[in-house]
Amino acid sequence: MIEILSEWVSKELLGTQLPRPREVLSRSASEAVDFAAQLPGPVVAKASGVAHKSDAQLVRLGLDATSLAACWDELAGAGDGTVLVAEQVRGELELIVGGLRDPQFGPLVSVGLGGVATEVFDDAVFMLAPLEPGELDAALAELKAASLLDGHRGCPPVDRSLLAVIVDAVGGLLVRDEHVLEVDCNPVIVADGRPLVVDALVVRASMEPEKR
Repeated sequence: MIEILSEWVSKELLGTQLPRPREVLSRSASEAVDFAAQLPGPVVAKASGVAHKSDAQLVRLGLDATSLAACWDELAGAGDGTVLVAEQVRGELELIVGGLRDPQFGPLVSVGLGGVATEVFDDAVFMLAPLEPGELDAALAELKAASLLDGHRGCPPVDRSLLAVIVDAVGGLLVRDEHVLEVDCNPVIVADGRPLVVDALVVRASMEPEKR
C-alpha cells in the first residue's frame, strides 16, 4: 500500500534544519489567528491532509486575521480537522527539489527550475544520494538556466549552502528510511536569495500490515 503524507508531516520528516516559512499546524481558529498576529504580513492557510490542495481549491492566500478566521472551519472540514497557517512568501525564483527511489540506482535527488519555467525549460539535474562534497555545485552548473541561480537583473544569488541543506534533507530521508519512495519539495521559493520549502510531499510504502 502507498501512503501520501500531509505537508506538515512531510516537512517534519525532512528535519528541523529544513529552511521553511514560519508556520503552524493550527487546531482551532483562535490558534491560527493568534499565530498570524505575530507575523508582519499576510498569511497562507491550507487544508491539511489533502495531497493536491491547490487543485482542490483548499489554499487561501493573502489572509489577514479576519479573513483567516472566516475560512478556517471550511478548510479544517475539508481535510483532517487542522489547518496549516504560514507566512506568505514572495520571491524572485522558484525551484523544485525532489527525490525518488530508483529500482536500479537507489536513492536519487533532483534540483530544477520551478513555476512556469518547469514547463518551458524542462530543466533539472539528478544526483545519487548521499551527495559528495562539491557535487551539488557541479550539478547546478549543468542547468540550462544556471545563471539565474547566480543572480539575475539585480536579484541576489541563491544561497547555495541553504539549498544544500534542502537537498541533503531529501537525500537523507531516502537513505535512512527504505519505506520512502518519493519526496517532492515544490515550490522552493527563493526570497532575497534564501530558498524556503513552501510545500512538501512524501510518498511512503505503508508500514501497516495489509488486512486480509
